[in-house]
Amino acid sequence: MTASGVSNSPTNRIETLSWRVDMDRRLLFIDLAAGFTDYDLTKHVPMIWKEHPDIIWFNVVVDQHRNDETNDWSWNGLLSVAEEWRAYAQGRNQGKHVAIITKNYWITQLVNNGFGQIFPGSKFKCFKDHPDAIAWALSGPRPDMQ
Repeated sequence: MTASGVSNSPTNRIETLSWRVDMDRRLLFIDLAAGFTDYDLTKHVPMIWKEHPDIIWFNVVVDQHRNDETNDWSWNGLLSVAEEWRAYAQGRNQGKHVAIITKNYWITQLVNNGFGQIFPGSKFKCFKDHPDAIAWALSGPRPDMQ
């Protein structure tokens, strides 16, 4: 079973965020396209877990590679989503793996040095290729859904 969603920007530009849930492998896939903004981050990412609360038990693969050079999201936007996630997750699913596909050096540094601090309990790692990212995400904890 797969559930999916699409977010369009308020200015009707090309879709900047799409996602799908792989229920069999218990993975959430998020694809960020060029032009992804703080608006997309703060308004649409939280909608994923609000619409599909079971994803709290899923590991995540974020495909950032189409957005590597043309993103417009900020640390403040990320902090806002992190705060909302912490309130929602309440410490559940410790050790969740979040694999990020990117070739951008700066995003890799940001992930390696900052994401774990604002999303406590989750493990983040960057990959250049999809198969490696998916394999690592699948190796993360997959507790029973509650």
